[in-house]
Amino acid sequence: MAAHAMIPDWRLRFAFPALGRMPCAKAWHLAALIGREPWPARRLTQQFLVQRFAQVFPGAGAPEHREWARAHLAMRAQETLDAAALHRLGEPGGPTIELTGWEHVAALMRQKQGFVLVLNHFDRLLTAPIALARKGLALNTLTMPILENPGLEAVQRDFLLRKVRSFTRIVRGQWRTSTQGMRPVHAGLRAGQAWVILADAWDPGFTRLRSHPFLGGQLHLPTGIERLAQSAGVPLLHATTYSRRPDRLQVVVESLPGDPAQAIDAVLRRLERDVRARPWAWWHWGQWEQMWSPCAAQLGGKA
Repeated sequence: MAAHAMIPDWRLRFAFPALGRMPCAKAWHLAALIGREPWPARRLTQQFLVQRFAQVFPGAGAPEHREWARAHLAMRAQETLDAAALHRLGEPGGPTIELTGWEHVAALMRQKQGFVLVLNHFDRLLTAPIALARKGLALNTLTMPILENPGLEAVQRDFLLRKVRSFTRIVRGQWRTSTQGMRPVHAGLRAGQAWVILADAWDPGFTRLRSHPFLGGQLHLPTGIERLAQSAGVPLLHATTYSRRPDRLQVVVESLPGDPAQAIDAVLRRLERDVRARPWAWWHWGQWEQMWSPCAAQLGGKA
């Protein structure tokens, strides 16, 4: 059972766009009630998540596992509404955003220094770049191919296209995928541009991986960000979004060590702390067995 089942057409075509037009932030509370899936599919996803949380966090009780599963489904529904109404984030009538750490961005902007803004698939993640764009930062985005997914239905593809176009309009940059070539990204960073990249992006075809201590084992992630930063000679910043309520969000920007590998290590240590504190907010529970492996001591103990 995948943790992120396909969203039925009517929710993307009608329900979430209609919620996005509601003139108050109450819409983000209603999104969790509507959900991304019909109730039978939601129940299966919730059962999957409860089992995953019991596997990864055996010290927590079954009531906590169930609560985390419900919170995860609510967060993903609210993130889908974010995607349908990105222009309302941080604006009157939409969710409020509290931003801390802007001074790290401002210092690099004054120096006309290009940098990579590192995110993770944690909570309502597009809030962070939008909050920074509202303060005056132009941002470009590098992702894995998403629209090329042959499993996407027409309504899902249209929804993603609208999301990409709306996001790039707000952050005043370009959206590129890793299949389009990296030369413009290198050139942009050296010319002083800021680029958003996800550290925990995952695909089974990734080959250049590095392992990070994570929740008692090892999380295996691509090394592209650190290699890009090293090649372009640019620093990295890290940003995380925390949902305090459906209509109240906090964005925290942090500086990172100058060495790119050490910077990514710091990002993963932060992610581990955040996932321990808010297990429901991480997106990747459906890919857990592909991305994570137990340490040698655990394997030895099971032998």
